[in-house]
Amino acid sequence: MDPDDLGLGSDLAVGDGGKGQQGKDNNKIYVTVTVKEVETKTVTQDRIVTGKPSEEVRTTATATSSISRRFERYAGLVEDYNQLLTPNDQKILGEMQTKSSRQDRLRRMYDLNGADEWLQFIKDQDDAAMPPFTKFAQEYIYNWQHPDPSDCKNRKFLVLHHNRDINGLGTVVHGTGWVLGLAMRHGRILIYDDEVSPGQNFLEPDCQASGVRSLDCIFLPLSSCSSTHHLTEDNHLKLESYWRIPLHINMSAAAVPPLFGQMLKNNFPEMHPDAMKYWWRSQAAAYMMRMNRPALERLKALRLDDVQNTAVTHSSTGELVDAKVPFPLPDGSFSMHVRHGDKGIEMELIPFRKYVDRAEEYAAMNMIMTKKTCFISTEDIGVIEEAKQIGNAWISPNTTSNPNWTWIWSNIPRINGGPVEQLNKFGNRTDMTIKWMLQMFFAIEAPHILGTRGSGWNRMIDELRCIWVDCRGSYMEVGPFEDWVHYNF
Repeated sequence: MDPDDLGLGSDLAVGDGGKGQQGKDNNKIYVTVTVKEVETKTVTQDRIVTGKPSEEVRTTATATSSISRRFERYAGLVEDYNQLLTPNDQKILGEMQTKSSRQDRLRRMYDLNGADEWLQFIKDQDDAAMPPFTKFAQEYIYNWQHPDPSDCKNRKFLVLHHNRDINGLGTVVHGTGWVLGLAMRHGRILIYDDEVSPGQNFLEPDCQASGVRSLDCIFLPLSSCSSTHHLTEDNHLKLESYWRIPLHINMSAAAVPPLFGQMLKNNFPEMHPDAMKYWWRSQAAAYMMRMNRPALERLKALRLDDVQNTAVTHSSTGELVDAKVPFPLPDGSFSMHVRHGDKGIEMELIPFRKYVDRAEEYAAMNMIMTKKTCFISTEDIGVIEEAKQIGNAWISPNTTSNPNWTWIWSNIPRINGGPVEQLNKFGNRTDMTIKWMLQMFFAIEAPHILGTRGSGWNRMIDELRCIWVDCRGSYMEVGPFEDWVHYNF
């Protein structure tokens, strides 16, 4: 009987490409398999007969198949291709060069200098690689916030005061982002309070020659206007924090600037309000976090420093060995931000193994376009130690992109606590914040992201990679639904 007649299809042709041989024994199936690198042999094995799956089995999702089979017989071949190459093959290989527009874009990101180059960087991206209307939104926000300085005296402002030192940078950025939307809704420009600026605790007091301690120390200026030079008695409202908004101008933290909201509704009538909120958070974060040239130069130097960054993998015998840290991360790679520390008061802390299992499963299902190289960021040194113990695939050594994981991390100080503890212990605050931004840039080099949106830093990774790099890769949520529904603040 021909194997095709058994209802098993052409998957049985696994050896030299031919079909199984015909035979009279209906309890046997014939499979051509490779037993040596250049020889083939036909063998038999008992046919496993299974009954028709019940309706319950066929309609209920389960972790295992109702069909029993020995999957090893379908495995790909292990060959020494070099022995089989023709002279022309060798010539082709010698001339071949791989090209990746994504890799080129990542290298360019590290060399940007000033607002014009950042905006052009976004304009040069493929529209299909970013959220809708991103190019328009980024230019509109910049123009709104940057009138000619001579015209600042004719404008009205919202002035944002520092909130609390216990807030992480993700909270500061997302909170300031929604206040930016509030300012635009009321026809005002958002500026920092130069005396007590949001996020000042992440920076050294003398981080700017002007003496102003603000996020402008490492990011491009939020506005061409300032509270020091352009405020009058009647042209501004001062907000003590993004938590305490005067009732007469209050609005939901989920609100989107009206122009952008209507633009999205006109083109995507069924777009959910949470998706619109996430779109605006992404646009605001990407605008606010464009790094200035001195900070970006420092960040790039850290990125290229072999002592600053480590990569390890496992040998074929299971030994932990050093690997080269690639720049940038290869196409198909992963990044994971494992948020532990003090975040347990707000969300469930997800064990590292859950991140790995999700990534392993994705690599098994998408083996052609994934590479098991992964950057890890975390405040928990235990996560790094655990990664060193994980090498081979857990699903099957045959069904994956490459058998062993390569783990990459930066050698930065870590405390399994909150930002206040870390900033108080680790010396220069500005340099530590740049090192944290290195973790961000490292993470968005990877097209496949794993995290939980219960963490503001995880959300920023997703937001910035969508606006700056490429939004077509996968974001894989590992946290429980209750921790990230509505994307928190």
